[in-house]
Amino acid sequence: MTDEFDDLIGLLPDTRSEHAILNDVLMQCSALPRTFIYRQNTGQAWQGRPVDVPVGEYVRVTPGMKILAAARPIDFGIEGGGDAIGHRKGKAFQIETKALCGRQREAQKKFQAAWEQRGGIYILARDPRDAVNQLLSKT
Repeated sequence: MTDEFDDLIGLLPDTRSEHAILNDVLMQCSALPRTFIYRQNTGQAWQGRPVDVPVGEYVRVTPGMKILAAARPIDFGIEGGGDAIGHRKGKAFQIETKALCGRQREAQKKFQAAWEQRGGIYILARDPRDAVNQLLSKT
């Protein structure tokens, strides 16, 4: 038995988080023939020597906290790069996923322009179906 609203499935915008959308993009794109895709992490982490401070001295330390001496940031990935990177039929592509209300940052717009000027395919997708359709049409 079909529901009277079954024909609307897929027409409504994807309201999930960017992380959830990205996971489905990776799964669906990796299932395409002649396609290789992986998650491209970007961000910042901290490195330093661990410092043991007894609870209650100078800093209140709670379980799971780490205090670092000589702390320094480590940036990884390429600023503005897509959430996923890969190639299909010999063409390089990057996919940036955004939730329904998400917007590209200025660094992402600059990266997109540089990537496309050099012949790369850049896809901005708000749902997995959109990412797959754009990838199929551009490769």
